[in-house]
Amino acid sequence: MKNIFYISIAFLTILTSCGDEFLDRENLFEKDLDNYYQNAKDVDEALVGAYSCLAVDNAQNHPILMANIQSDDCFAGAGTTDPIPNDLDKFTKNSGEDTFLHIYERCYQGIFYINTLLAKIDQATYTDEELKLQQKGEAYFLRAFFYFRLSQLFGEVPLQLEPELLYLGKSTPTEIYTQITSDLKIAIDSLPKEKYTTAWASVNSGRATKWAAQALMARVYLFYTGYYKQPKLSTLEEGDVTKDMVVEWLESCINESGHDLIGDYESVWPYSYLDDNWAKDGHIETVFAVKYTNQGVWPGNPGRLAYSNQYCLYIGMRGAEYAPYGQGWGFAQVSPKLREAFVGDSRLSQSIVDITLEVPDYEFGLDRNREETGLYIKKHIPIVADDGEGNVRGMYYNLYGGVQANMQLWNMQDDIIIRFSDVLLMHSELTGEVAGIDKVRARSGMSSAGADLETIKAERRKELAFEGVRYYDLLRWGDAKEAIEEANGTIVKNSGVDESYQVTFNADRVFLPLPESQIRLSQGNLVQNPGWE
Repeated sequence: MKNIFYISIAFLTILTSCGDEFLDRENLFEKDLDNYYQNAKDVDEALVGAYSCLAVDNAQNHPILMANIQSDDCFAGAGTTDPIPNDLDKFTKNSGEDTFLHIYERCYQGIFYINTLLAKIDQATYTDEELKLQQKGEAYFLRAFFYFRLSQLFGEVPLQLEPELLYLGKSTPTEIYTQITSDLKIAIDSLPKEKYTTAWASVNSGRATKWAAQALMARVYLFYTGYYKQPKLSTLEEGDVTKDMVVEWLESCINESGHDLIGDYESVWPYSYLDDNWAKDGHIETVFAVKYTNQGVWPGNPGRLAYSNQYCLYIGMRGAEYAPYGQGWGFAQVSPKLREAFVGDSRLSQSIVDITLEVPDYEFGLDRNREETGLYIKKHIPIVADDGEGNVRGMYYNLYGGVQANMQLWNMQDDIIIRFSDVLLMHSELTGEVAGIDKVRARSGMSSAGADLETIKAERRKELAFEGVRYYDLLRWGDAKEAIEEANGTIVKNSGVDESYQVTFNADRVFLPLPESQIRLSQGNLVQNPGWE
């Protein structure tokens, strides 16, 4: 079926498959596949390596950024020298054959780490069998997560389940989602019922939990049954996963997890740091997130660029710094149609920076910026403030320091992948009950509006704006073409000049093209996605 291509696989193949002369030499490495996975510490190190694959060095391949641009909530933005966002926004492929190779590689690298771990974990010695069960649960969660990410990005992809070099073609959606479902079922059954507490989060924030697995199963169920028009999810074992089972898991997450909504919607997001009102990363509303650190470095140095959150940088204000909003590359300009959808909703000012209200000295057209709307993503925008010594620094640099005081490296806020409000809204969508959606609306000062599907759609768009779910919601509801093309005729500024925005939704290109290099390496087994041949 497809070639698994990573450097890590090639490296491990060299370690384990070279000739006798090489193997007779002294092992200069502290650990290899023969002496690794001896205890829980080794397994945890391998898990951390897999978690690290959730972050990307190439921010133009950041899954949340890509999903925002593909949706109707954002235009491409960026500059005239940045072709990738325009490819995403316009369903075109002009920027090269391997445009999305990085995210493809990162997912399969994580899958390889997990496949190796699962093949070796039983050789490890444990004094705590519950810990072993938990670590297995985390591994199965991560493999399911990586495959769900791949399937949403690329559609049909190779299903690689062994830690070896294979040449695989595409698996069918049924095969892929059956594996995802089976892995998540194991994760749900294996992970402990540990409730969220601030103390627990200080140690475990960013780790997979039973509650994250339950919530992800609901997201998988909604997408698969919606987009592929299937009545249920299948598993590798006997028995299917039905809507009733998904609802039961959501109710477990709601009632037993310890997660809840923060009282003030604004406090969820780092910009509320400016008013000393921020709940901080890893807060009670975060069911699952990708973590970052203050150790981001340039390529070629020890460490990785992806230790810092490059997504924040890429959506910052292009061409200049307008404190308290930091500078960036101007990607994902917010559509005025979304602002209209927010009218009368307090989340408008809490989700979107409107430069006419907050940045009156903003200058259009700097650095050849295109598709400018004067609206920026507020939830994730870089925040800068005085460091107490007269220097304007990023808020995270002020809080924690860093390797360098550099605007391209100092962002480190969580990518919140699953938020508790999404759990509540998924429950209302699946059951028709108002409790979940009413709780979400009440937090923002709004009364009950019912739980019919159209109300759910409108609520999800506003509550979860810019969190990487809107595009996939449109696909599973069958609303993508109408919603995306509604923006046609919107006036945007390209290099400061007014022009009319135009897009044609291409139903044959809802998924991204596979990297051509991987097709060539597959020994004829892998073929390009329909619409991109």
